Order: sequence, then structure tokens, then C-alpha cells
Amino acid sequence: MHMINCNRMKKYLIISVTLLLGWCVGASAQRYGVREEVRADWNKSSGLDCLVDPSLKAQTPVPKGYEAVYISHYGRHGSRYAYTDQAYTILLNMLSEGRKQGNLTPKGEALLDELEPFWDYVRYRVGDLTEIGWNQHQEIARTMVTSFPTVFGKGSEVDACSSSSVRAIMSMSSCCTAISRLSPQTKVYEHQGMTDIQATRPNQGSNPFKYQGPDEVFPYPESSERFFLRHFPNYKDVLARLFKNPEKAMGQRNPYDVFFHLYMFVAGMNSLPQDVRLDVKDFFTVEEYATLWETDNYERFREYHAYRTPCSSIVDDMVAKASEALAAGRRGADLRYGHDHVVMALEMIMDLDGFDRAPENPDDLVYWFQTFRSPMGANIQYVFFQPRKGKGGDTLVKVLLNGEEAHLGDLEGFPYYRWDDVKAYLKARTDKFVFRSEDKGWAVTEVAPGLTYRRFEGNIDGAAQRIFIADWDMSAPGYALKFSTSSPDARTSDVFKRYDGAVVAMNACYEAPSVVVKVDGEYVTCMPNNTVMSTGVPNWKSEAAVYTDGGNKVKISYDGRGKTVDEIRAFYATSTEPNIFSSAPMLIDDFEPVGESFAGFQTDVSRYDYEDSRRHQGVRHPRTAVALTADDHFLMVVVDGRRPGVSEGMSAKELTRFLRANFNPRYALNMDGGGSSTLCIAGEGDPKTHVVNRPTDAKGERLVGSHFVLVHE
Repeated sequence: MHMINCNRMKKYLIISVTLLLGWCVGASAQRYGVREEVRADWNKSSGLDCLVDPSLKAQTPVPKGYEAVYISHYGRHGSRYAYTDQAYTILLNMLSEGRKQGNLTPKGEALLDELEPFWDYVRYRVGDLTEIGWNQHQEIARTMVTSFPTVFGKGSEVDACSSSSVRAIMSMSSCCTAISRLSPQTKVYEHQGMTDIQATRPNQGSNPFKYQGPDEVFPYPESSERFFLRHFPNYKDVLARLFKNPEKAMGQRNPYDVFFHLYMFVAGMNSLPQDVRLDVKDFFTVEEYATLWETDNYERFREYHAYRTPCSSIVDDMVAKASEALAAGRRGADLRYGHDHVVMALEMIMDLDGFDRAPENPDDLVYWFQTFRSPMGANIQYVFFQPRKGKGGDTLVKVLLNGEEAHLGDLEGFPYYRWDDVKAYLKARTDKFVFRSEDKGWAVTEVAPGLTYRRFEGNIDGAAQRIFIADWDMSAPGYALKFSTSSPDARTSDVFKRYDGAVVAMNACYEAPSVVVKVDGEYVTCMPNNTVMSTGVPNWKSEAAVYTDGGNKVKISYDGRGKTVDEIRAFYATSTEPNIFSSAPMLIDDFEPVGESFAGFQTDVSRYDYEDSRRHQGVRHPRTAVALTADDHFLMVVVDGRRPGVSEGMSAKELTRFLRANFNPRYALNMDGGGSSTLCIAGEGDPKTHVVNRPTDAKGERLVGSHFVLVHE
């Protein structure tokens, strides 16, 4: 009997301590036991693909004499099929190749037999809302109406808006139809359009109203790929269950990219109808799945960190509409629908339960930032309470994150905050991320659907700058990116006129002996020189490249990382890509700001040869660059320079920081700059040449041998 009591006591103590450490509810809200939570809960270890619990959790009683009058909400769409077909096709292609090569294990053979008909079913449903996702928002609406009935009913109004994503629009419709059914006297209005973008998906590349803010430096230098390899060095053990020879199965594929999509494949099964999903819970061990969650968690923090600036517009919208509704005495709700990255950006902006904390060690990030707090159907609700008629008192606000009471940073008053305190708190938070000057230095023009001209004029880090950007949404129909070469060299404006339907032209590569130029399958040059011209300086000008299929498929790749000049040349010489422009330095690689350390910022360059990378890239010059964002926008960028007090130009480090702060591209590459930097945009700039910037050569535009040309076919 004594032994039994001791065991019971041990069990009780272990459970109590685990819960206490695992979820420390308070203003700081660190989850010290988060790794144990994830290992114990398959749903949580699915990260962004975990499913929301739509119920209202335990609530602190409403202060006496108060009632709910209004709700301000932002919600993520519900469960969906994977947003990219690569979540399915990478594994499918590897298994199909393995079968042809006789490289599959019995488990691999069985999985391929299941995966082929599964792909036939899902291939035309990629990104679509599932029935589970529809039902999630029906239940969220039910919880809202039944928990706060005084918000709805006769005289109340619900205004709902959505991003342009169909799954977000469908989620909005699910919630609104449920509200109409549960509260027929409530007036409900749904809408979606460009004017809703600031309230739904303001970080979208095509947003002409996007907020600008100070230079935000990501707190950790480690790339997502390196983080993955450090935490999951034995990834081939997973592949060995499916393939007899894992290395042969991988081929030239990037391990991080493969496992990023394998994790998405497994996690996404949560969201699919029961009769469709595959049983993949033994695909990874519990430990492997938890480790992949942690690596994905780090990747999402890297990506979403910079979204705090643009997504601050949603906070402004919430404050403005709430203030308007309260002043008018209007009951009801303002609902907004969008995506996980917006929900997580809002959690960081508001510092919900300490979500905006970045510990010194990236391995400790999981204690503060967890992707499972933005599940399918995630929602943030500000619920407003006012005294009942005839009673006085302050307007109070409670914040709910997925139905749980949440802390607003260290603001006093949890969980029923004074509205005046909340407004002041939120303004202070957004002011950290947004330039509030009426003149933000930006001007934006829509050249054509899918093509935006952005220009900046102002002071950056104490230097006057003029920057010109052609922003192409690669999902817009009818566009094609062409690589053009000229012999003899030609002006950018002349090349622009040469192409029917040209809408943008920009200079591209350095001098031919230092770079790789391949157009329509033919090599024009393949970096024949080991040095930069005749200087004796080792050739540093081809460490990365831009590729295009001649249509709307574009990629930027850091191919030369860690390679010698001979190895780089051999790599490009055997490439099967039809169009290649090489250049240097790489500025941003998978969100990693590698350009910051390429040459630093040099103050005394007189001891270096002009073509030395430290002199070439470490001081301010006119710059040309290209960048790719996570939402498939291709940016063609020119920075004017050598004009003191007007536009100083940038170093590679400064250009890297500017691009990260304003666009957060996944990849960015510096091209030839100086007097070569020239950008033409149809209908803009000089009426004869369409040159929007001011080239620095005394004779005007420099003659160069290679150009980017964007045509609208």
C-alpha cells in the first residue's frame, strides 16, 4: 500500500510539474515544455497544418453589469489541400523514379501504389478548402453567436472581408452563412476587393498601399537549411525505409527542400476528408516528426518576422473600425479572413502571450514562437464589453486567440483591458514597425495588371537615395521574361524597343569574360577568365545566377557557394537550364542576408584594386539587382548613385538591408551596376526612352551586352 501511494504521488507530481513548465500562463507565457507537448500531440506537431479547436475555452467571468457589444476579428482560412502541388509531387516523383530504377523497398512500393490514385484525386484540388475547413468556420460562428449573444440580433451588423484567395473567401462565406442562420435578424455583408487588402493580406507583393518601416534585422544568422541539417543530420534514415539506396533517390535534390515538402505532405493529411487521406502516421517516428516541426517553426519565423511592418495595417484597421462602431453605438462584428502568415504576424505585432520575443539562442525560439498557435481556422478576436443601459464605466476589451484568453504583452488589466489602454498599447506596438510620416518616400503606379512601378526618394541611414523597382507578379497571365544579348553592346532603351510587347528592360551581367550567359540553350560565354579582366583579382563575379524558361518561370540560385572558380565553371557548363545570367554577390539566400557580409562597408578602399570585391561592393555605387519574393513576385531594382545629396548609391550590405526591410525577398542577387545601371518601364520616365532612373555616364546610357526584358505577350 505504501508503494502504491508513492507511485501515485510521483505520477501526480510529474503531471503537475510538466503542466506548470509546459504552459506558464502569464504576461511572458513561455512554453518550456513545448517539445514534450509536440511529441505527445500529433496535431500540434503538424504545426501550421494542425486543426483548430473552435470551442470557447474557460473564461474569466464578465465584470458585473457589463455585456458584450462588438467583436473585431481576424481569421485564417480553414483546412485545405496543400497550397503547393510540390507537397505531393516531390515524393511521387522520387518514388516513381525509384520504381523504374528498382530502388524501392516493399514499403516504398506500397506507398507509391497508394500515392498514384491519391494524386489523381487531389491534383486539381491543390489549395482548395476542404469540408473540414468549411465546418471549422461554421463552428467558430456558432461559438461566437452563442457565447456573445448580445453582440448579435436585431439592429446588429456584420461586415466581412477576405483576401483574394478562394479558400479564404469560402471560409468567410461559411462563417457568414452560419451567423445568418443562427441570428436571422443580424445584417451580414461580405465583400472582397483590392481596397480590402490592407485589412486581409497587406504583405502581398501587389499591395499598392503597403506600409513601409525601419530596417528590421533578422536576429539569427543561421539559414533554415543549416538549421535543418544541424537538427536532422540523419534524414537519410527516413528515406532508407522507402529506398534501397537513399543517396540515389535524392540525386541532385536539396535535402532541406525535400523534407520541407515531405513534412507538409504528412502534416496536411489532417485537413483532408477521412475517405481521401492516406495513413502516414508511421512515415516519421515521433521524434523525427517533432524535429521537423521545430525546423519548420524556425523557417516560418524567418519568413514571417518581416511581415510585422505591412501587417500593422490590420491593427490600424481594427482600431479604426472598433472606434467607429463604438462611437455610433453599433452592435455587431467586423470579420477579416486571410492566412497563417498574417495571423502569426499579428501575434508578433500585438505580442500575444509573448509571441514577439526572440531569445539569444535560436534553439530556444520554440519556447516563445510556435506555429501550432496559427492552426487551420486560427482566429484572433477582440471582444468589447460596455456597461448595460443606465450604468457608467469604461469600455473593456478581452482578447481571444483560438478561443483562449490571451495577454497583450505586459499590459495591465488581463483579461478585461480598458479600451483606452489597448488603443495606446497597439499604437505603441505598430509604431515600432511602421513609418508614420505622411510622406513615406514611396510612390506606386500600376503599369498594367500584374506589373507595378515602385519608386522611393528619401533618406536611408543618413544618405539620400532614389530607388526604382519594377514589381512583376509572376502569377499574372501573359508575361514572359526574356534574356537578351547584344553584339555589339547596346543601350537598354534600344533593347527595350527591339521587343514587341516589352514592358520592362534592365541591364544584367558584368563583362562577358567574367560571367556565364546562356540564351535559348546556347552559351554566349561561360566565364573563361579565372581573374577579373587583366587585374589579377580572382574572379568573384559568378557566384550565383538567375534562370528563366523564357516564360513566367524564374529562379535565383546560389550555385557557387563554397565552390572554386573551376568548380563554378564546370557546374554552369553542364547545366541543362536554357537561360542563365550569372552574377555576384548573392544578397539574400533563402531569407539569409548573405550580402551583408560579402564586403561589409568599407571606408578606406584606396589600397584595393578597383575590381577587388571589397572596393567594388563595399562602398556606395549605383546598383542593379533582381529579387524573388515568397509569393512569386520578381523585382527588378535600380538604385541611382554618385549624386551627392540626391542619390548616393548603396553598398552590397546596404542594398541587402533595404530589400529585406521593404520586400523581404526569399532570394536576391546583385547584377552589374555603376554606369551600367539602367531601368526602362513602359509609359514611365523619359517619354522617348522610357528610362526611369538617371544613368551616371557623361554620355548617358552605357552600352552593355546583356539585358532582362519583360514582355507582355
